[in-house]
Amino acid sequence: MLKSPPRRPAFLLAACLFFIQFSIGQPAWESLRQLEGTWQLKGKTSFEQWTLRPGGNLSGEGFRVSADGVKKVTETLEILKREDGSIVYQATVPDQNNGAGVGFLLTGSAAPGEWTFENKMHDFPQKITYKLVGENSLTATVSGPGDAGEKVITFEFERYQSLKGYQILVSSRNTGTVKRFDAVTGEYLGELGSGIIVSETQEVAIGPDGNLYVTALKNNRIMKFDPATGKFLGYFSSGYDLKGPTKMTFATDGFVYVSQWGGGQSSVARFDAKTGRFDRAFTGQVKGPLGHAWDADGNFYLACFFSKEIQAYTSDGKFLGDVVAGGELKGPSNLWFDPQGRLMVTDWEDGNIKRYRKDGAHWVFDRVFAEGFSKLEGITLAPDGYFYGCDWAANTIRKLDAKTGEDLGAYIRGGDMVHPNSLVFWKE
Repeated sequence: MLKSPPRRPAFLLAACLFFIQFSIGQPAWESLRQLEGTWQLKGKTSFEQWTLRPGGNLSGEGFRVSADGVKKVTETLEILKREDGSIVYQATVPDQNNGAGVGFLLTGSAAPGEWTFENKMHDFPQKITYKLVGENSLTATVSGPGDAGEKVITFEFERYQSLKGYQILVSSRNTGTVKRFDAVTGEYLGELGSGIIVSETQEVAIGPDGNLYVTALKNNRIMKFDPATGKFLGYFSSGYDLKGPTKMTFATDGFVYVSQWGGGQSSVARFDAKTGRFDRAFTGQVKGPLGHAWDADGNFYLACFFSKEIQAYTSDGKFLGDVVAGGELKGPSNLWFDPQGRLMVTDWEDGNIKRYRKDGAHWVFDRVFAEGFSKLEGITLAPDGYFYGCDWAANTIRKLDAKTGEDLGAYIRGGDMVHPNSLVFWKE
């Protein structure tokens, strides 16, 4: 929380920091977790975001969002517990202090939900105080010597809940239903599809009309539900009986693509996304087709679970070859392209996400982007900018840092989920 006061020069000028040895105690350390989340400066498009890391440390950043939606990070932040028990707040501002961070020692907690950090060797500020004002309000006060004596500036924040109003809808394979959860609190809100889906729920997706679409291995048509009420609105697909439908994608070309595993129909079928009418068999026979993605040129990519390959096709279905050969993957289930155009693949068997980079006509393994799942299938980038993935065998939804792939822990449990394998965020 380092904010330059108006018409003052940049304040990260201290070349070194003298730390006194001071242990604040475990209660204060535990209470700092209340800072976790995203906080918006009242009346501004400026934010401060704190994330609790494994081990208990907090990492954060201050950023602004421009009118056209571009995010600019103004400072990176950390709150760390040192081996001697002292707690340090560290801020790093780009292009200041030669890129070095400036630390402030936690010196007191005057009341529950209030923390003061100090660095008397710094010019301004020398003191930073955070104070919770209720559950969803926060003040941050910076103070230190000014031109006319002590200078104090207070910033007022409100908790920003980018998932407020959203529900997470999760396919629960072995209950034959779709489970509902509050996206902010994780509270279980009930289920839909009981008696309609029958069993082995597979994919959930929100269609262009805002309704919920569901596939199930033992149902030969795509089902449509009202996501607000859970009411069954009828069967959507027509003109073709699917066999063992699994992954389903509403694409930007006006079609919905469905992978299927049935005998003689282990392929991808294509339907009109508005009417549900069968268009064509998009691929020939493949071994265990699952997730779909499109590259920047409009080529179609397909995860093939049993052959352990990633195949590529033109936009009209012409086979281009295996772009990731069998052997590198143990059970590819889903795939997408990241903002840099790299191919991301979830591996169900390995419980991780593998990243590939383009090398000529093929993709070469770059690194394991994320790991720690028992079995990983469904995954989505949520409105809050994090990945949420279905831990199939552990019956949980896990949260991942979308930039680094760091596992941020189990986000949702309960609701009697049995083998979740797809999820979608729906705004009420």
